[in-house]
Amino acid sequence: MSHLSVVEVPALSPPYPGLSLDEAPPRIDDLAEQLSALGRDVSVDQAVEIGRLVVERLYDGDLSRWRGRGPKSHSLRTLSRRSDLPVSSSALYRSIALYELSSRLGGLQRWADAGLGISHLRLVLGLPELDQRRLLDAALHQAWTVAELEREAVAARKRSPRLVSRGGRPRLPRFVKSVNRLRKTAEAANEMFGDLDAAADMSEEDLTEIRDMLATIRVRCSELDRALERAAARD
Repeated sequence: MSHLSVVEVPALSPPYPGLSLDEAPPRIDDLAEQLSALGRDVSVDQAVEIGRLVVERLYDGDLSRWRGRGPKSHSLRTLSRRSDLPVSSSALYRSIALYELSSRLGGLQRWADAGLGISHLRLVLGLPELDQRRLLDAALHQAWTVAELEREAVAARKRSPRLVSRGGRPRLPRFVKSVNRLRKTAEAANEMFGDLDAAADMSEEDLTEIRDMLATIRVRCSELDRALERAAARD
């Protein structure tokens, strides 16, 4: 070790909050402009391209630095909070994960061309590579719906030793249970939104009460969505 290594130099504060010393705001601005130029397409190709641009610009193309949430993670948080991006904060993080998935599996095109969308692909994120390939191939050949693939992905997570907690299965937060119940209800479309024509025969008082309940549900869902975005941006 050089004797110079023991010399302590006072740490300098970044000139801009949330950014590293070697990264000025224009770099984030340029990346945001590139992402905005892609438009608001929700295809798999677009998501992967967004992820590629972020990893190339903020992590020098090194996915291991993204996985390790390296020293530039604060720059990603700064980017995710901008209002001029074509995607939400959670979609930005998901795009990076999909780019990583694409890199690991040698591309996602054959599954995307066969009709699997982001809603399908996101379900295998975090699984071992063998399970990812197996489930995506099965979804392709058996024409699985999103709900069918989700069920199989949940089962694969339970079987995976790497993902099993030593203390047993952790207790699900109450909001997750609530969302699961809402999803199951929403999937039964005829049950959840059946008999809509009957609204024409309801009293004004009943209609007002139902609309008030829907407004409350929307507010709570918005609160949950914001909490999830904050959690995603924190990582």
